[in-house]
Amino acid sequence: MISNLSKDAWDKKVIELGGSILQSWVWGRFNEALGHKIYRFSDQNFANLAIETALPFGKKYIYSPRGPLGDAKAALPDLKYLQEDRNLIFTRIEPHHPVDLPRAIKDIQPVNNWLLNLEKTEEELLISMKPKTRYNINLAQRKGVTVRVGEQKDLLTIWKLFLETATRTRIRLHPQSYYFQMWDQLSPDNNLKIVLAEYQGQPLAAMILTMFGDTATYLHGGSSQLMKVAMAPYVLHWEAIKLAKELGLKNYDFGGIAPHNQERHAWAGITRFKKGFGGFEVVYPGAYDLIYSPVWYNVYAQGRKLTRLLRNK
Repeated sequence: MISNLSKDAWDKKVIELGGSILQSWVWGRFNEALGHKIYRFSDQNFANLAIETALPFGKKYIYSPRGPLGDAKAALPDLKYLQEDRNLIFTRIEPHHPVDLPRAIKDIQPVNNWLLNLEKTEEELLISMKPKTRYNINLAQRKGVTVRVGEQKDLLTIWKLFLETATRTRIRLHPQSYYFQMWDQLSPDNNLKIVLAEYQGQPLAAMILTMFGDTATYLHGGSSQLMKVAMAPYVLHWEAIKLAKELGLKNYDFGGIAPHNQERHAWAGITRFKKGFGGFEVVYPGAYDLIYSPVWYNVYAQGRKLTRLLRNK
């Protein structure tokens, strides 16, 4: 059923059910600011933030990022009710446990995530790191790389670093307005900070760090090729970890990593980087699609295949 919970009650329920920032009240507000219609469903067994997303030809789909929380099966009737809108093709969900639905043709959030428990001293965290990671943190500090928490005026700087990284690695990037709107919606409630690593005022690396419940999440990041030997991303994450500890958080979520033993995976390098800080892997079951219109869903699937072929040429 449509939730009548207040902001505080909603977030309390999301936290109790083990949800992340992606199911929080403020994430719904952020997506509304981006122009999406959102739905909040809940009962005593589940909570589910669902976001309506436009597709070509006037069609659309619903997306539940890292949700539903709790009893996903109990949440399905509410989602099935949405099919009365003839322009809805499917709903994509990302429950914490497998459900009896077709696997999605694409996972949106990473299936494999890397987390670090912060309930240790800084010395214990450093000892738990791989020697190369500790060495590179110290190297960055010796070379004079400094780290600071940014302000709104730094948004353009971090956008340029994100853009440089996306161009270099050939990854897709959200438009600039996405990150500016994220700041506007999340930072007033202390759910977001930007962290920058610099050398003599020259930005070398930056990240968007979100805070929700007991977890800080590395959401987006970028780095410059300037002074690459200074190892700025290492000290950037170390200072972000220390910041999360100061805020009383218990976990630092590095985000997605490559699946186990896939050394040629596109994320192999970033996986080695993240694992170097110590921590543990969390594996999700992936995304599932609740299909309303099989014909249009097939059109959507074929369109995605064509887009991938054109992009890889």
